[in-house]
Amino acid sequence: MRTSAKYRSFAIATVAAFTMTLPVVAADAAPVADAAIEVFAADGVTPLGDQPVHEGDTLVVRGTGFDPHGNTGGLPVPVPPGVPHGTFVTFGAFSPEWRPSAGAPTEARATDRSATAWVMTQSALDRVPSAPFDFQRTIRQQWVPLADDGTFTAEITVKKPKSIPTDALYGIYTYGAAESVNAAEELSVPVAFDPAPGPNAPKPSPQDLVWGFAPGYTDIVTRSTQGAVVGSDGATVRPEGRLAFALDSADIDPATGLGTVRYSGTVVSSTRFHLAEIALTDPWVEFTESGTFLSAESSNTNTTGTDSMTRVRLARLDVPADPNTSERTDVPARFTNTLQPTVLLPYSGSEAAPVTFRY
Repeated sequence: MRTSAKYRSFAIATVAAFTMTLPVVAADAAPVADAAIEVFAADGVTPLGDQPVHEGDTLVVRGTGFDPHGNTGGLPVPVPPGVPHGTFVTFGAFSPEWRPSAGAPTEARATDRSATAWVMTQSALDRVPSAPFDFQRTIRQQWVPLADDGTFTAEITVKKPKSIPTDALYGIYTYGAAESVNAAEELSVPVAFDPAPGPNAPKPSPQDLVWGFAPGYTDIVTRSTQGAVVGSDGATVRPEGRLAFALDSADIDPATGLGTVRYSGTVVSSTRFHLAEIALTDPWVEFTESGTFLSAESSNTNTTGTDSMTRVRLARLDVPADPNTSERTDVPARFTNTLQPTVLLPYSGSEAAPVTFRY
């Protein structure tokens, strides 16, 4: 898909500041003890063994012998050089040759961020900057404390990765975080993953309001900024990239069609390392005497996600109030001039993606 200069501006505004390709630093020294992991069922007591697991199941991972002072190489963000970068502990589908210390590419390790813990000592986390970019926030979303004796306990919720490498093996894996390299902490335990829905599988959300935001938006975020667009709490991101939300309530005047239709769910768009993270939550379709608008709770800044939000009118919809219909398809829309946060301002006044909704 080709996008115009206007729609590439989102990528330019974020990539220039946040996206970088940096060399991997040489491997760190081996830890003071032999690193090892054990995997248990959700009770934290029963060894997992070959027990089948499904999406939504919880696994408990216990580690010993991880070096609290190791893994000081790697990318300079979000962890500064010289500070222990910690270790990723993840459920994933990895190629047989997956180890960073052997030069395996990132594509050999298929994971989902929600199924990844970032194990790091409190003292190392305290040395991660919180300004001008809040790198500590980036890590705390996944953080599991590493004790001074090299032990940790992490709870991992199983989530199937989107892109599975050929001949991939499902399991719990550990390896140096933020592209630090430490062969001694590259460990794996096989997991008998069953893709069939289990008792804890997430239930599909209704898709009552569907919106692509802007033409090519999800492609820009996921490809140009090497980021992600993720839905939760009633929202999903459809395979073609449109955002979908579940109906919450409708307060419509049966005589005039004026009123508000409320939808629920949160969609978070983030760049690589979550250095830019913006959220849209609980959109409304507002039928008013001055026009029809699509509003939502939107992040107040480019880096706060759902931490700090304000409701704003995002787009004006080219559809009148009508008490005789409760379903519209591909309604033309145009962004307002009140967009926030600032990373979205280049879209102001431009054509938005069409909106489909029902109530």
